[in-house]
Amino acid sequence: MDSLRDLISAAMLVAAAVLGALWLPATWLSENVVDQDGFLEIAAPLSQDAEVQRSLGDSAVTAVLDDDRIPDWIADQVEPLLQEQAVKLTDMDSYATMWDAVMSDLHTGLFTPGTQELEVDLGPAIDQLLTGVEETLPGGIEVPRPEGVSVSLATIPDVPLLNLAADAALWAPWLGPAALVLVAAALLLGAHRRGLLILAGALALLAGGATLLVSSQIETLVPNALDQAEFVGPIVQAFQAQFAAQLLPQGVILLGGGALVMALGLVLLGLRRPRRQRRP
Repeated sequence: MDSLRDLISAAMLVAAAVLGALWLPATWLSENVVDQDGFLEIAAPLSQDAEVQRSLGDSAVTAVLDDDRIPDWIADQVEPLLQEQAVKLTDMDSYATMWDAVMSDLHTGLFTPGTQELEVDLGPAIDQLLTGVEETLPGGIEVPRPEGVSVSLATIPDVPLLNLAADAALWAPWLGPAALVLVAAALLLGAHRRGLLILAGALALLAGGATLLVSSQIETLVPNALDQAEFVGPIVQAFQAQFAAQLLPQGVILLGGGALVMALGLVLLGLRRPRRQRRP
C-alpha cells in the first residue's frame, strides 16, 4: 500500500515539474506577446531604431515628391528640405501615434490566420514634415498634401503556433499554483516523505534547467519565417532578447529553490538514520 502511495506521489511530482517548467515561459508569453499592452511596451523603444526611421522617412519623402500637383521647380526646393525634416521624424508627435498604430496592427496580424500586409498611414507624418518645410520656403509657399498615403512595410507571415499560444495563455498564470498544489498533495499522500522531498528538489532542478535551456535557445525555437521577415524580423529578435534576459534569472531562482528542497530532504534523511541505529 505504501508503495502505491509513493508511486502516485512520484507521478504527481513529475506532473508538477512539467507544469513548473512550462509556467515561466508561458507566463512571459502571455504577458508580453499575447497581451497587446505588454507587446506595445516592449515594442515602444524599437521606434527609435535608425533603420526603421530611415525606411519610414524615405517612404514619406517619396510620397510627397511623387505627387503630380507639385511643380518641378518647387519639388527641387522641397526635396533637400524634406530630407532634413525626415531625420527628425522620430521627434514628431505624429510619429509616436503612427508607430503605436503600426505595432497594434502587427500584433493583430500575428494572431490572425494567414499572411497579412502590414501597412502604415503616412498622412499625419507627411503633414508635419511639410509644415516644417513650408516654414523655410520663401513667399509662404504651400506644398500640396498627398491624400490617402499608405505604404506596405512588410508581410506578416502566418504563424499557427502563436494562435496556440494565445489559447494556452489563459491557463499560464495557473500553472505555477497548480504545480505547488501537486507538490503539497504528493508530500501529504506519500509514505516516505523524505525521499519524496529529495525527488521534488531534483525535479525542480530539472524544471529550472529546462527554463534556462529554453531561454538560451529561444532563437532556434522561433520559426525562421518570423524572425527573418523584413521589418518584422528585427522586432521579433528584440522580443527574443527580452525573453532570454528576463527568464534567465527566474530559471536560476528555480534552480536554487530546487537545490534547497533537495538539500533539506537529504538533511532530514540523514537525521532519521541515527535514530534507527539506537534501537535494540
